[in-house]
Amino acid sequence: LEEAERKRIENLKEKERQKVTKELELWKKQQKDAEKQKRVQKEGELYQEVEQSKEKKKEKMNKTRIPNEGTSKMGLKPTKGHGSYSMFSENLKEEQLPAPRSAATIKINFTSRVFPTALRESRIAEEEEWLRKQAEAQRTISADLSELEDLKEEEKNPDWLKDKG
Repeated sequence: LEEAERKRIENLKEKERQKVTKELELWKKQQKDAEKQKRVQKEGELYQEVEQSKEKKKEKMNKTRIPNEGTSKMGLKPTKGHGSYSMFSENLKEEQLPAPRSAATIKINFTSRVFPTALRESRIAEEEEWLRKQAEAQRTISADLSELEDLKEEEKNPDWLKDKG
């Protein structure tokens, strides 16, 4: 009985595997077909764009003009009159660019700060007190140095003094 039950369960599992495999293969095939369709669409769009650009070039080549000595491309004006069209005036609008910005130098002066924090985040009273204490400690050290000048180098060493004590 157990053997028959195991075979039945294995058969069910195998059928599910086959079903899922077929679905996966079908999905992959659909994805490939969708990619091919996208490629064909892109190629068609590119082809249309190329054809349109070729037509525009042909139109430009067919419409020739005799340049006057005093005029340049920038000096062309659209022709007046009802229904007239100048393709050069349209190109002129696209090609005219604004003048570049003038270059300038900006000077920035920073306030000197002893502390790495920004002034907006600082506590001025505490910082001033700390600076005052540091200056006082510096003064006491420099006062002690004048007394220590007559001592030998080893006598200035705190470890040596500690051992001696």
